[in-house]
Amino acid sequence: MKRLFLFLILIPLFLFSQEVEKNEDVLVHVVLLKFKDKVDIDLLEKESYKYLSAIGVVRNFIFSKNISPEGKSKGFTHAFVMEFNSEFDRDSIYLPHPKHLAFAKKYWRDNVEDFVVYDYRK
Repeated sequence: MKRLFLFLILIPLFLFSQEVEKNEDVLVHVVLLKFKDKVDIDLLEKESYKYLSAIGVVRNFIFSKNISPEGKSKGFTHAFVMEFNSEFDRDSIYLPHPKHLAFAKKYWRDNVEDFVVYDYRK
């Protein structure tokens, strides 16, 4: 009888926890980059990890190079991709964060010709 009772209690709890886990959206922040001529990409990559991935609310930070064979990149050669738990984390913590602002001031203006920002939920 105790086993049946435990079974009847645990199954709904397990199913509920799985549903809660599924509803945990992640905000993905993608920044496509077009660089100016003669940019030290290796330095920019190293510094982006140093500054941006060190911000506590940034999850799964990646600096990546476009490897698409389609020829449709319109000059955008690299990307920053990172995840946040919420818009609040992106807007109120990451964007005004001193490390983000310092990175932008030190590396962005002199190296980035153009960029596109695209955010989505997964």
